[in-house]
Amino acid sequence: MGFGGNNGLTDFKDILGFDLRRDGTRDALFFLTAILLASVYLLFEALTRSRFGKVVIALRDAESRLRFLGYRTELYKVFIFVLAAAAAGLGGALYTPQVGIINPSEFAPANSIEIVIWVALGGRGTLAGAILGTFLVNLAKTYFTTALPELWLYVLGLFFVLVTLYLPRGVIGLFSSFRAGFSGDAFPA
Repeated sequence: MGFGGNNGLTDFKDILGFDLRRDGTRDALFFLTAILLASVYLLFEALTRSRFGKVVIALRDAESRLRFLGYRTELYKVFIFVLAAAAAGLGGALYTPQVGIINPSEFAPANSIEIVIWVALGGRGTLAGAILGTFLVNLAKTYFTTALPELWLYVLGLFFVLVTLYLPRGVIGLFSSFRAGFSGDAFPA
């Protein structure tokens, strides 16, 4: 059927008539990805700070209480799901031409676990934490998959355990603690 079976979709040579092997096309895709990341971040940050965001935070913390107050929580959940799916779809649409292949192994459980570790390492409950965690884990992945390829998944698991035990708010939480210490708010009364 043209989907490549276990090999997936391969051999991407052009996108919208632009040759993917040219440096200019690759650079443009990289900058487009960075612009999309910044745009989605700003959109989600604005949504989080809005009245809608306050309702979503209340939904996360006490859904039954929010439902008791008369909110239709399922509508908020569906909207959030659709928004997240749209952002993920845009990310996937930019990922595939840059890598040149998409195959079923991209949907392996290890990749889903890696995403959870991005968020845990960067900082749960923050948008910037997820982005920071993504950069840190992928930087470590680049190093450890060449230095210790057989042990990479164990290193990833160790990251998750250590972050969960010693940095429950992630790296962003560590920065927040340092900033609070410098401003004198480390130990509020």
